[in-house]
Amino acid sequence: MKNLINFLIRVLSFFVPKRFRRFLNYETVSYLFFGGLTTLVTLVSFALFFYTIGTGGAIAGAVSNVLAIIFAFITNKLYVFESKSWQSGVLVPELVKFGASRAFTLVLDTIVLWLLIDYFGFNAMLMRLLTTVVIHVIGNYALSKWIVFTKKGR
Repeated sequence: MKNLINFLIRVLSFFVPKRFRRFLNYETVSYLFFGGLTTLVTLVSFALFFYTIGTGGAIAGAVSNVLAIIFAFITNKLYVFESKSWQSGVLVPELVKFGASRAFTLVLDTIVLWLLIDYFGFNAMLMRLLTTVVIHVIGNYALSKWIVFTKKGR
């Protein structure tokens, strides 16, 4: 996996301006790579449950979100932040903090979207894109890096 991520870093360095290349490191690129795969897990599992199995939209959405969060936890733990311990003293706090941080960003996202779209009347898709990048991508990365998968726990 490291070889693939390092290859992506080399390729991206041709397209990213020099002043932003400091962000092209294993941790950030692997986070974005696995975030893309997590999105794929969400979409494929939603389609499977909704179209193939025939569950309702809410159930398909809930199941796909749970599967995506489990996938994100495992890939963030093992590949992004390299927290290799499966001892309960490390695993349980990571699971609890990961779940709490995802719940926090979900609630924050919901409130911010309500304010920006329903209260202030901004463009819905543009605000969805903004909150996805700022709250979910950047916010979840920061929470995972500094709260969930801390060096102390490894």
